[in-house]
Amino acid sequence: MHRSLFITLLLLIFPLCSQSADQPSRVVSISLCTDQLLLLLADPSQIASISYLALEPNSSFMAQQAAHHPVNHAKAEELLTLKPDLILASEYSDRALVSLVQKLGLLVERFPLPSSIQGIQENISRMARLLGQEERGQQLIQQMKQRLEQIAQQQPAVRPKALFYQPNGYTSGENTLQNTALQLAGWRNLAAELGIQGYRAIDIEALLLAEPEQLFTSPYAPGSQSRAQQQLLHPALKRVTAGREMIEIDYKQWICGGPMIADAVEQLHQSLPP
Repeated sequence: MHRSLFITLLLLIFPLCSQSADQPSRVVSISLCTDQLLLLLADPSQIASISYLALEPNSSFMAQQAAHHPVNHAKAEELLTLKPDLILASEYSDRALVSLVQKLGLLVERFPLPSSIQGIQENISRMARLLGQEERGQQLIQQMKQRLEQIAQQQPAVRPKALFYQPNGYTSGENTLQNTALQLAGWRNLAAELGIQGYRAIDIEALLLAEPEQLFTSPYAPGSQSRAQQQLLHPALKRVTAGREMIEIDYKQWICGGPMIADAVEQLHQSLPP
């Protein structure tokens, strides 16, 4: 059957829910980043479905909570059968899918991926408003700010030099959450000082010449040994840091901007040399 005809039949069988003026009661998320904010802020009864990505423990900060909710695979047909009154998507969600469900009358809200604390706060506040959970959103923001402020009061007199180093030689410069977290924790981010913007590869010679005192990494697939990951084992990396082991920060702290950034900042702060 032609897809458009199938969707039309679905609309006849499953009429769309009318949108509540106050609190949406059937919210569907189709991206990992909106999954996590939804799980943090919504009443369980408001959640009709989250994306299957929320169940992956290596990338989802809320994997345990996600296990209690139905999941979707971001397909138009399944979204229509869920009869949502609000669909949550990221700026990188399938544009064709988003356009289609909007044309069919569904409300879709897209969220950007933040690279700063302000951006995280804006996303939390916006999600809380959409869900009718403003007080819960403010509490979440306040808790995050308090944790970060405690660390800000314990900054070292001299900031040591650090750098994030990922498989294939990627690092995190300006306009990244890793850069934000390193600075909040009391480190200098050499990638930003070298003029790197966003996520970019850095050649090992430039890294060694920068003389970082500590290297951090966030493995995408812990326990695996790809050729890209072998680069992290280069003996020169340990020599330049005077034998210090590379410190791992969970990938799920970075893949989405959220209050979990405070966990990452605390871990980075605890890694400062005595």
